[in-house]
Amino acid sequence: MRWIETQVLLFTRYKFERLIELGPGPTLTGMATRTLKAKYEASDGSISLTRVIYCHAKHPKEIYCQFEDEAAQPEAAPESAAAPEPVAATQAATAAPVAIAAPAPSAGPATAIADEPLKAVDTLHVIIAQKKVEEVPLSKSIKDLVGGKSTLQNEILGDLNLEFTTAPEKGEELPLDELGSSLGSGYSGQLGKHTTGLISRLIGGKMPGGFNLTAIKGYLSKTWGLGPLRSDGVLLLGLTMEPPKRLGSEAEAKTWLDSVTAVYARPAGISLSSGGAAGGSGGGGGGPVINRSSSKPLNTNSPSNKSSSTCATSI
Repeated sequence: MRWIETQVLLFTRYKFERLIELGPGPTLTGMATRTLKAKYEASDGSISLTRVIYCHAKHPKEIYCQFEDEAAQPEAAPESAAAPEPVAATQAATAAPVAIAAPAPSAGPATAIADEPLKAVDTLHVIIAQKKVEEVPLSKSIKDLVGGKSTLQNEILGDLNLEFTTAPEKGEELPLDELGSSLGSGYSGQLGKHTTGLISRLIGGKMPGGFNLTAIKGYLSKTWGLGPLRSDGVLLLGLTMEPPKRLGSEAEAKTWLDSVTAVYARPAGISLSSGGAAGGSGGGGGGPVINRSSSKPLNTNSPSNKSSSTCATSI
C-alpha cells in the first residue's frame, strides 16, 4: 500500500522525468511502468511531459548515457581519406602506437608478483571518474566535485552503496581520502556489485569475441606475473581508459591491456617485465620492460580520457 501512495507522490507532486531503481531486478520499476501506462501516460502527453523509468541492473547504458556512437565513426572515414595529407598523417600517427606497442609472444610465464587486494579509495576514485567528473583530487568531496548537480551526486552515492557494505553518514561531504578510509573499514579488497557490472560491460562491449575475463586474467598472469587481485586492479583502472570502440583482434586487446598495466604499475611501485623474454637467464633487462611511454591512453587532451588522467595516477 505504501508503494501505491509513493507512486502517487512521484507522479503528481514531484512530476519526475527520470526514475531509477537501484537494485538487483526491476521490481519497483515494473510496477511504476504499469502505473504510468494505466494512469498517467495520456495526461503526460497532453502537457508534453516525457518520463523514463530505468532499473540499474537492466539499463546501465541508458543511465550512464553510454550511447553506441561507434557506428558513426566508420561513416566519417571516407571524409578522412579525402582530407589533405597532413590530416591523414595525423591519423596514421595516432593509430601507430596500437600496432607498435604489441608485445612479443611470451615463451613462458613471467615471475609472479605478490598479489595485493584493491584499496577502497582506488575503487572510489574509479566510480566517480566513471561519471565523467573532470578531476578527482583526494582533497575534494563528492559534493564539491559534482558542482551542485544533486542528481549526479545521488547516482554516485547509489553506486557506492552497491559497491561497499557500509557507507558513512553524509559521506558526500567528506574529502575523498577520508571517505576512502571510512569505506575501507570492512572492505574485502575485491570487486563489488557495481564495478563487477562495469567490467562485464567493458569486456562484453569492447573486447573481441572469445577474449573473456578468464582469457584476460590468464594473459596478465602469464605475461606480467599478475595475480587475480592485481588483475582486478588493472581492469578497474581500465574502466577509465576504455577503448572508444570494440577492439578488432586479440592482439589489439592485449596491447590495450599492456598500456593499462603500465599505468597501473607505476603508482603501485612494481617493476614489470614480460614473461618468456629473450635472454631471460641473465640478470635485468632481458625482456621488454613496461615504461612511461606505454601509457598512450592517458592523453589528457582527449575528451574521452579527461576523467582518467587524475584518477589513474592513484591506483
